[in-house]
Amino acid sequence: MLDFRAFQPPGPIAQAFMLDRSRLSGIMGPVGSAKTSTSLMKIFMAAATQAPSPIDGVRYTKWAVVRDTYRNLQGTTLPSWLTWVPKDLGEFFAGPPAVHRLKFQMPDRTTVDCVVEFIALGDDRIEDVMRGWEGTGAYVNEADRLLEDVVTFLGSRAGRYPSKIHGGPSWRGVWCDFNAPDVDNWTYRRFVEKRTVDGKPTENEAFFRQPSGWSPRAENIANLPEGYYTEQAKGQPEWFVRRFIENEFGYSRDGKPVFAEFRDTVHVTATEIEPNPDWPLVIGADAGLTPGAVLAQQTPLGQWLILDELVAADMGAIRFGEALNRLLAERYRGLAKIAPWCDPAAAARASTDEKSWVEVMRAVTQLKFRPAPSNDLVLRLDAVNRPLSRLIDGKPGLLLSPRCRVLRKGFNTGYRFRRVQLTGQDRFEDKPEKNEFSHVMDGLQYALLGGGEYAEVTGRKARRDSARRAQAGGIAAGTSSAYDW
Repeated sequence: MLDFRAFQPPGPIAQAFMLDRSRLSGIMGPVGSAKTSTSLMKIFMAAATQAPSPIDGVRYTKWAVVRDTYRNLQGTTLPSWLTWVPKDLGEFFAGPPAVHRLKFQMPDRTTVDCVVEFIALGDDRIEDVMRGWEGTGAYVNEADRLLEDVVTFLGSRAGRYPSKIHGGPSWRGVWCDFNAPDVDNWTYRRFVEKRTVDGKPTENEAFFRQPSGWSPRAENIANLPEGYYTEQAKGQPEWFVRRFIENEFGYSRDGKPVFAEFRDTVHVTATEIEPNPDWPLVIGADAGLTPGAVLAQQTPLGQWLILDELVAADMGAIRFGEALNRLLAERYRGLAKIAPWCDPAAAARASTDEKSWVEVMRAVTQLKFRPAPSNDLVLRLDAVNRPLSRLIDGKPGLLLSPRCRVLRKGFNTGYRFRRVQLTGQDRFEDKPEKNEFSHVMDGLQYALLGGGEYAEVTGRKARRDSARRAQAGGIAAGTSSAYDW
């Protein structure tokens, strides 16, 4: 008798993933975090909880384990399976495809009849390889190496076994595992970005993210050699350590992220950040025909909460102002104070225009937009870098709401210094690349500069505090804030 309960999930995230019964789920973790073993044991969990057939009392299920190539299937996935399930348990056919038919008794004396098929796609399409396949569910190993069509197709074939005469499947679904992908990979969009308007995960889909290998909460550490991740990191490039050890999303190697201090697991909250009606709402806007705006609040302790973003393309100031009005009415009605800042260049009038961009925005929104204190790139970047690297009562100095999808992607990869093509040299441009992420990232910089970080990065805060202390001691001091609510 096989007792699958002998398998101990390597940590709470892996355990939650193994017990999850969403129709589609994914687990992302560093190398060595036991994602594959957990995913394979999920087959046993589902097989053992299948309702017995009303005809003969047997728990029937059939599963597919899908990999990109037979080389990877034979080299990694199958050995992991056979570590837990010996070949002589049931009937094992080497294939291809390899098939393991298991029959064993449960402690309640019922019989499990579980068929597991190991399938590699190679250069073929999923529908060509598995056309006509009928099963209970499927596990996609290293899903980021395959197309999203694989998951879509398998989802359409899951739930067809056992037949209705045996009661049908008690649960059906598809699950995936993968290391942290590049943000352009479909797994990032499907599991990280695909959320409803209120920020909750899409119905019947779930995403589980294991801690970094460096984290004190790292999973499966007890089963790894001492110093495993230190050894893994030796001699490896930054992108490898980031993805395969830190479990942070990858970025294009054609560029370098501007904000190297940003860590998705640290600076992005699990749920949407709700505005506090008692704190001022700071808005930072970048002008032009691809404008962007960021909405933020600062806590009394100085922590920045980045609540929302407004991103547009081919949109003039009037339409952008109207879009901002709608966003404010929908989510930020009733806030006591609003402090809007913008690109200093937005105050200039073009030779063909009667009004500047900021004048139009003021008229449309009825908000007193003001130019940010500076447009100096060093100051702007420093205004974001400082909160990113700051700790306030043990918490990050900047937190990003998952509503800010473009900002999040920009932080991870999109807002970058472009690599300079020089033979034998690793050089980057000294200004961020202008792309679809740069406008909203500029808006964030203006918001933080106007909201108080300008005083921080220029040292004016220290001088102002000194003047206030002097004033409190009876000495006249003529200081003024860099901003005025």
